[in-house]
Amino acid sequence: MLEFQPGARAYLLKIHALSADGDGNEVFVGMTLKESVWYQLYLEESFNGETDRTDGSQERYLALHDKHEDARQTVIADESHSHKPIVQ
Repeated sequence: MLEFQPGARAYLLKIHALSADGDGNEVFVGMTLKESVWYQLYLEESFNGETDRTDGSQERYLALHDKHEDARQTVIADESHSHKPIVQ
C-alpha cells in the first residue's frame, strides 16, 4: 500500500501520477503495485540518504521512473485531446 504525507496524494493526483490497478489498488501510473511500493520506498530511502546505489537499485529506479513518466505523459496527452473544443 502506498502512503503519503498530507497533501502529497492530492498533488500526485493533480499531476496524473497516481491511478488504480485492476484490483483497485492505488499505484503510480504505468506501474504494478509491487513496482509502486518498491519505487516509493526507494524514493524515501534516497531522500534520507539511505540507499545503496551499488546493488542495481538505482538502475531499477531509473527504468521505473522512465516507465512512469511515459505513462503519465500519455495520460496527460489523452486528457488534453478529450477536452479539445470541436472546430467546425
